[in-house]
Amino acid sequence: KMASVSSCRATWPRVPISRRSKASASSRRASRWYASSSDVATKGDAELATYRWNGMECAYRQRGTSGKPVVLIHGFGVSSFQYREQLSALSETNRVYALDLVGFGKSDQPDLEYCMEFWRDQVVDFVDNVVSEPAVLVGNSIGSLTAIHAAAKKPECTTGVVLLNCAGGMNNKVKRMPGDFDGFGWQYKAVVPIFNVVLAIIDFVLKTPVAKPLFDNVRNEESVRNALQGVYKDPSRVDDALVQSICTAAERDGAFGAFVRILTGPPGPRPEELMPDVKCPMLILWGDEDSITPPDFPLGQYFMKLPDNRPKTTLKVFPGEGHCLQDDNPGAVNPVIQEWVGAL
Repeated sequence: KMASVSSCRATWPRVPISRRSKASASSRRASRWYASSSDVATKGDAELATYRWNGMECAYRQRGTSGKPVVLIHGFGVSSFQYREQLSALSETNRVYALDLVGFGKSDQPDLEYCMEFWRDQVVDFVDNVVSEPAVLVGNSIGSLTAIHAAAKKPECTTGVVLLNCAGGMNNKVKRMPGDFDGFGWQYKAVVPIFNVVLAIIDFVLKTPVAKPLFDNVRNEESVRNALQGVYKDPSRVDDALVQSICTAAERDGAFGAFVRILTGPPGPRPEELMPDVKCPMLILWGDEDSITPPDFPLGQYFMKLPDNRPKTTLKVFPGEGHCLQDDNPGAVNPVIQEWVGAL
């Protein structure tokens, strides 16, 4: 079976599910194989469970009763709800857990110093004490980075890692690496110092009284919907259930403090620095129209080339997909994850 997880490159075709079509909402829903958003929303909170970690209450969802355990780790600003389709599909063959990182979703939102190592330790503890056996870690964005951290810190807790458009740091203050823009035009290199100044200004503003009104302005449903539509490629996937799952978490008492702490905290080490300590098989899935971690920028280029330099590493690029491809086009992504996990 190991031959199926050897280094390779592939481009995965988009699954035709009436994306961007002008058909009616009812016909679009009929063309999709996955559960409707209302069904997911109705079941969502009912399937939530909690556990205690370092005095904090952490939420997670779980489905499936047999097979290899799979732990799903979400990205910035969202929650385990964004894995609504993976919970259903992957649980047909696996025990599947979707975790709310502390600071997001229904987990506690304490006022403390957030960092990638904090979430790393949460995931390692979750695998050790809730899953109770080594698991495949699946992450999107900073969830991917958290998975890499966990696999590097405690290799024995991880049987495989699936990275969906991996982030380079906890926030936009991504650590710069030597040679990041080697081979890029002068205009790219010129933007870096300007971008650093902008980030420093944002950091300063977030630590002033102005920050709270700004946060209140971006956590309403209209702002959240507009932000998601700028990231998703299929507008119909930005539905009321998804928007409400984010807004509900943002209305909680600790949401503002966690938001500021996360955005102003240290970005942490880059994936490149952690990778030598990651020993397990790896599946890299990337949307080639991701505007947050573009495949043609330094971090994206690193992952595009990783299968050439790392054993047991598979790369699949999805044409026309963006940053949250697992929720944007689950019909294409889920079978790839299922097949890869099944071959481990």
